[in-house]
Amino acid sequence: MKFMGIFRFKDSFYALPPERQGEIMDSLGPYIEKWTKEGKLKETYFLGNMKGAMAIYDFNSPEDLVRAAESPTFPYLDVELTPLVEMDVVRKVQAKK
Repeated sequence: MKFMGIFRFKDSFYALPPERQGEIMDSLGPYIEKWTKEGKLKETYFLGNMKGAMAIYDFNSPEDLVRAAESPTFPYLDVELTPLVEMDVVRKVQAKK
């Protein structure tokens, strides 16, 4: 099932020294690469204000959803995950009414 994740950095991230912020952001690359190769991370975008990001995930199980917290940035983020429903699924459900 696909999910949209919106991630906004907490004040605790900005309170870190710039060097530590850079280390955390640099460690995000391998995480993104791994999840992309596994087919779980479909798209990523930084928000226009550069204070967060948006991602589209495709999870096969509840365990995948829990593993999303493996991101090195996770402790410094406010996270909002929203399930996404394909439009054709909505149309099929509505047609049955």
